[in-house]
Amino acid sequence: MRQRQRGYSLPELLAVVIILGIAASVAIPDISTTNPNRLDLAAEEVAQAIRFARSESLRTGDIHGVEISQSTQRVVAYKADLTTTPVSMAFILYHPVTKQKLDYEVDTASMTEGVRISNTQDPFLYASGRRKNLLFDATGVPIWIVNSTGTTYILQDGSVQLSYGGDDRTVQVAQITGRVTVQ
Repeated sequence: MRQRQRGYSLPELLAVVIILGIAASVAIPDISTTNPNRLDLAAEEVAQAIRFARSESLRTGDIHGVEISQSTQRVVAYKADLTTTPVSMAFILYHPVTKQKLDYEVDTASMTEGVRISNTQDPFLYASGRRKNLLFDATGVPIWIVNSTGTTYILQDGSVQLSYGGDDRTVQVAQITGRVTVQ
């Protein structure tokens, strides 16, 4: 009285696995290089770094700034060292919630990988020329200081351009108010 064992053959199992694989690849959302959320996230991170530097200037009464470099794809928020010429970073600011330094590379960060700062020139224009740095005085006005002469220039144009997969975003800093918008 032997009972016959029933089961599936190898070709039947392979067919099921292949069908499940195809169904899974269709059902899982695509998070490839064309994900526009990366560009929006990068633009908001740049805007938040600028806003935080401005808010620290207003809060402390000291000059704080942000450096945005298209050559290194780096964004850094910092307290300004006014004893050097040109003005430099005294120390890098820390994010108030995550407690991480506000210093990151846009194109290699995990959520913004592939996004590029696409300005062809330094993003901040003053009467003295273009710079990659933007400072805020104690009243939140965007400025640049030539420390050797003490001359202060007010921002004339501040536009950080970001691109990703054929799409663009611009982080704009207003001249007098320092208001930051993403377009």
